[in-house]
Amino acid sequence: MSEAGDYDPGPWTGYSFKTARKTYDRHVGRSYGDAVSSGKDPKDLVPGKLETKCISPLVIACDVTGSMGDWPATIFSKLPYLELEGKEYLGEDMEISFAAVGDAYCDNYPLQVRPFTKGTDLEKRLKELVVEGGGGGQIQESYDLAALYYARNVEMSNAVNPIFIFIGDEKMYPSVDKKQAKNWTYNALENRLSAEGLVKELQRKYSVYLVIKSYDTCSSDGMTGTNKVVYDSWKSLLGEDHIAVLPDASRVVDVIFGILAKETGRIGYFEDELKDRQDPGQIKTVLKSLNPVHYLKGRKSVPKLMAGKSVMKRSGDPEKSKSLI
Repeated sequence: MSEAGDYDPGPWTGYSFKTARKTYDRHVGRSYGDAVSSGKDPKDLVPGKLETKCISPLVIACDVTGSMGDWPATIFSKLPYLELEGKEYLGEDMEISFAAVGDAYCDNYPLQVRPFTKGTDLEKRLKELVVEGGGGGQIQESYDLAALYYARNVEMSNAVNPIFIFIGDEKMYPSVDKKQAKNWTYNALENRLSAEGLVKELQRKYSVYLVIKSYDTCSSDGMTGTNKVVYDSWKSLLGEDHIAVLPDASRVVDVIFGILAKETGRIGYFEDELKDRQDPGQIKTVLKSLNPVHYLKGRKSVPKLMAGKSVMKRSGDPEKSKSLI
């Protein structure tokens, strides 16, 4: 089940992972320099508000600081595929808003927010994001600003169970800086807003998850050092069953599908579909990451997968079919 194979579904005809990855590698490598040289105003990437009329809004907020390494390029080249299998879980009118998170204490582009959209416009919106590659080195980034923005600046009049997914590797700041809140999210805070209070507010509007880049393990068991500090911080905010620890950026879209399956009661379908298009090593990585999300409050072990069908695979001879992602 190789990722080298192209797939031509609907509006994504001719879209190739290999070509996309090369494109995003170039984009990531030069986006910050291009933004600075052209004088791109950071505020142009943070609209005053977002609005969507869709029933199934999905937010993907990705950390783009230096500690994420090549994750943004890998993730961004794969995320447009959410348009395909994502509809299987969230319906035909699913729309996605992408956000990029940096560090407001030291970065020029600490928060970037793109409008909800779908179809091939997703690729355009991703390429509007500036991958600054900064951060302050204190294992905290400005996830709080993204949370505040999406909690208070988004109108979703028709939404049913909106979903918000962070992708990152560091902690949220313990409280929201009032000046930063005003400057980047246009919200004037009268009182101190703690991370705990902010996440609860975000959770009143969305089902909130985190896909966390693992430093040395893909399980919460046995974590030490920085990995444990970061994990424990998020665990106190979201709960273990809303965190997927992942060591491999190339599997992030699979993990996102697993989260969507949890939210829509389709874990069985997800497991069958995953087995149908990925190899045993990839399956093991994905299911180990998702085990707390899927089974923490139910079955503890991952069941044996059965063959299934997927819109993410070529039709025809299963022996010659190739994975889209």
